[in-house]
Amino acid sequence: MLQLLIIEDQPAVREVVAEIASELGSDVDITEVGSLKEAGPLLSSCQWDGLISDMSLGDGNALEWFKTIAKDGVTLPPTILMSGFLTAARMAQAQALGIAHILAKPFAPHVLLNCLRSIFSTPGDYDAAMQPPVQPRKARSSDRLLPEMFEMDRRLGLIYRMFDEMPAEPDVSNVCAHALNLGMEIVRAQAGYLALFERQQNKLVLVASEGMDGLATSCKVTETSFQALINGEEELYQSSGGHSNQICWPGLDENRFIAVPVRLQGVAMGALCLTLPGCEMPLKSDTRQMLGLLVKKLDTLLDNRAVHAALAANMRDTLIALVRSLEARDRYTRDHSARVGSLAARFAMDLGLDQDHVDLIRTGGLLHDIGKCGIPDAVLLKPGRYTDQEFAIMKAHPAIGDNILSNMDTMVRERLMLRHHHERYDGFGYPDKLAGEQIPFDARIVCVADAIDAMTTHRVYRMARPLSFCLEQLKNNSGTQFDPVVVEVAIAAIEGGAVRTQAEEKNSRKDGVMPLSALISVKTEVRSYA
Repeated sequence: MLQLLIIEDQPAVREVVAEIASELGSDVDITEVGSLKEAGPLLSSCQWDGLISDMSLGDGNALEWFKTIAKDGVTLPPTILMSGFLTAARMAQAQALGIAHILAKPFAPHVLLNCLRSIFSTPGDYDAAMQPPVQPRKARSSDRLLPEMFEMDRRLGLIYRMFDEMPAEPDVSNVCAHALNLGMEIVRAQAGYLALFERQQNKLVLVASEGMDGLATSCKVTETSFQALINGEEELYQSSGGHSNQICWPGLDENRFIAVPVRLQGVAMGALCLTLPGCEMPLKSDTRQMLGLLVKKLDTLLDNRAVHAALAANMRDTLIALVRSLEARDRYTRDHSARVGSLAARFAMDLGLDQDHVDLIRTGGLLHDIGKCGIPDAVLLKPGRYTDQEFAIMKAHPAIGDNILSNMDTMVRERLMLRHHHERYDGFGYPDKLAGEQIPFDARIVCVADAIDAMTTHRVYRMARPLSFCLEQLKNNSGTQFDPVVVEVAIAAIEGGAVRTQAEEKNSRKDGVMPLSALISVKTEVRSYA
């Protein structure tokens, strides 16, 4: 007796697939399940001769699930994968997993039947499966309904993914990439892009694209056919094909495409464009409705992210203002945090980090001493060196800063810089005595920038140290207090003139020369660099 497992979340489709499979005869025992969760225990505990699975199920993507269980040692039986839309990437993924047959919905019953026959008898290929069966099969009433059921299944799957699978994190590019992929599936497009509108420069900037490699990342709106969409004058643009003045993107030789406006709070702020070579135009009304639903969902998601970003920016500005008011009480530490942020950002750039990462480290540098708001003024503003007891109190400020940001889910990485900028590379720092790679890399950058600024600026208990002293300390403490990689770029920056002592900056101002630290960013400490 041959064992066949069917995984399909739509009962009507599942029943029809089982009915077709039953035509193989009484030698096949068919088991049906409606989810990956149900299929898991069965696949790992039974010996199956064949498997039929839909790709997009209510509790996940079958291809991703197959990949996961393969890592756990579960071997897939000969598998037939069904899908309402298969991208080239999904096809390649399925082939890499060794899936025997890939069927695009809708398909005729004999196609599935021949695939099963090839699995259970002489191995065949997809082309052979497309041929009518050698043994004629009797037409059934379900055959006529099968294409309609498949299309209904495909649309329900798309709606589910639209409302339940769109990413929740505040990453606009990721949200747009998911929306583009769904849009391509809705109209079965071969390629497409989602671009946002920069109003000041009147241009479109690609945020996500598929099948459009090698094109410019931005273009003037006037170089496309979408000015009316951006102006809010049209709800849908459909090219008629064959007209040279119908352009969806400069350099893309495609004259059959559609586009819908991407909106934020009802205002057009971009375009979703999908290329449709060989497809029927104009679009059917139900397809247009699906696209409209996708755009409305995207509007909601982008609106949430805009509010999220505005709140995050407001919190950041409030915290920076708190740091500045804290430092303003002591003329020796005034602007220390802004200088540390600027210097840390300079090191991050020299280390080859991307701009978003650089900006993150700049913010971490700006906020690194915010925990000092919890240190008593008698200690914080003491005009002299600390006693051991006072230093123990001061050492609490990284943990206090971490606690201040503990409920701000948008500043998780900044928290790590606040908490760990006084850790030492050899493990003798504080508060957690982390060592080497255990210390977050961003915190290691801020640590070096903090020490340099402390050495090169005046303090109530000493004058600013010369740069020669600063270089000597960096070299002597590389690998013990400081990360050697960060020290290397810091030394290069100092030798290149990017760092000046407070006395040198004062002299340069007298000479009318703008100090480089002022050019890096705004200016805004630690009582000691050790």
